[in-house]
Amino acid sequence: MRAPFRLPLGVRGQATVAAAAVVAIALLLGGAVLVLVLQGALTRTLQDSVTSVVEEDAQVVARDGASGLAGSERGERPEDVLVQVISHDQGVSRVVYTSRPSRALPLTTTRPAVGETVVSGRSSFPLPDDLQDPLVVARSVDHAGATYVVVGQASQGAPEEAVRTTAILLAVALPMLVALTAMTTWWRVGRALGSVEAIRSQVERTSASRLDDRVPVPPTQDEIAHLAVTMNSMLGRLEASQRAQRRFVSDASHELRSPLATIRASLDVVSPGDPDTSWEELDPILRSETERMSRLVENLLLLSQADDHALTVSRGDVDLDDLVDQEVARLRQLTSLTVRLENVPLRVTGDDHQLQQVLRNLLDNAARHARDVVAVTVSRRHGSAVVCVDDDGPGIPLPERERVFERFVRLDESRSRHSGGAGLGLAIARELARAHGGTLEAGASSLGGASLRLTLPLPEGDRRE
Repeated sequence: MRAPFRLPLGVRGQATVAAAAVVAIALLLGGAVLVLVLQGALTRTLQDSVTSVVEEDAQVVARDGASGLAGSERGERPEDVLVQVISHDQGVSRVVYTSRPSRALPLTTTRPAVGETVVSGRSSFPLPDDLQDPLVVARSVDHAGATYVVVGQASQGAPEEAVRTTAILLAVALPMLVALTAMTTWWRVGRALGSVEAIRSQVERTSASRLDDRVPVPPTQDEIAHLAVTMNSMLGRLEASQRAQRRFVSDASHELRSPLATIRASLDVVSPGDPDTSWEELDPILRSETERMSRLVENLLLLSQADDHALTVSRGDVDLDDLVDQEVARLRQLTSLTVRLENVPLRVTGDDHQLQQVLRNLLDNAARHARDVVAVTVSRRHGSAVVCVDDDGPGIPLPERERVFERFVRLDESRSRHSGGAGLGLAIARELARAHGGTLEAGASSLGGASLRLTLPLPEGDRRE
């Protein structure tokens, strides 16, 4: 199969050729229609003029005979109209009157019926060559028992000249208009593509180390400008994503450095010949730091899967109220805080281990900030299961209620990393909530502290209030 033919032109050349071709075709068709309409109008006007003369003279002949034309006012007849009165006697055509003595031969052999007018020299679809023949109008009348044919003839030279002049002007103007269209299109498309080239050049120079660069936005407020704005918005998102990734790597490295330093220091104090230190004394320290590193690595892996949309959720029926009971009981054993619970039986669809991790993160976060009371409420609202975890701590300022879910964020910088965690708990909780089709939001608690609200969709059959 042969490949389709393609013009070796760029966008600028193709647009110029297309615009010139469209204008040329439109002007050709329009010019042809104009010439034909003009020709038809001019010949129609000439025919009406000749017909009017013939009908007036026919009335005179019908009343007074051919001799009556000699006494009529010839000055009212157009000078370019030749009038004859022809009689047909015994098959012989004879001119009995002519407005020009030099034209004594009959203008036509046409014999229309009495009262009928016949026009010759004009076609129903006139063409320029048709104007070379004179226009002839013939009408038959009776007078004193004799039949006469009144004939009027006029040259079509004036209409032909007008049509020819118009056609010549159009033929001269058409290439000029096509050339003007091509030049205008070439210039305007070049201006537009100049902005595109500037954008392309800037994007080509942009690298991972220069994501703060922006493409120039032309002041045209058109699609090119919208493209430039979109490109700058994309570069802004890439820059923000790169900063977040670098911050994530930096924070993760910092979090891993602390337990590694503790393990390394513990190993440094152990000497094989030193009877004062033993592995049994270091076991709690090493085990604690190892577990801390393990939790951090698992959390980082979970967040990485969430970023890659690879976070898997095992779907099954989960008794949400039972999970809340278990986590509240665990928290009561680990802390001296007052933990209140308002629970209702609710069943959701999801992964019980992941939902348990969400609840544990929320309760541990509330316990770290609460002064005396943590309140947990489970309820049904608008076809969803809602778990609210409130505390009477310092609360979360309004501008920070969204940032608190970012990774490695600690609003209380004075807290130690060991007691305060790595700042991943709420970020993981939100990612897991989203994976279950739910939401996690922060607000103000009626206890005076923070309120974290987890919303999970109920199964279709359990959404009735």
